[in-house]
Amino acid sequence: MHTACPRCDSHRIIQTHYGRKVGGTVGTTAGAISGAVSASKGARLGYTVGAIAGPTGAASGAVLGAIVGGLSGCVVGVRLGEKLDEDVLQGYRCLACEHRFSPHPSS
Repeated sequence: MHTACPRCDSHRIIQTHYGRKVGGTVGTTAGAISGAVSASKGARLGYTVGAIAGPTGAASGAVLGAIVGGLSGCVVGVRLGEKLDEDVLQGYRCLACEHRFSPHPSS
């Protein structure tokens, strides 16, 4: 799809992806915090593994919980941000006249 600027009709258009960037950052942060807080299950598993593998098993459970939570949160945040970019935010910018616009006309 080739989008033209509604103001100057230029085809020098870029997508800003503000929603995706912010959504990914917020989702990653929230997911990592949530994963670290709820890592007690992972820590318990780590303690069990720690009995076999040594003291590093206990810490690895909590770290794994934060990593998995961060990745999950990032995916959800990016998807939500993409929907915001498409439906709410003015996700395109014209490089010729600096006009910001949405690809869909307002109803």
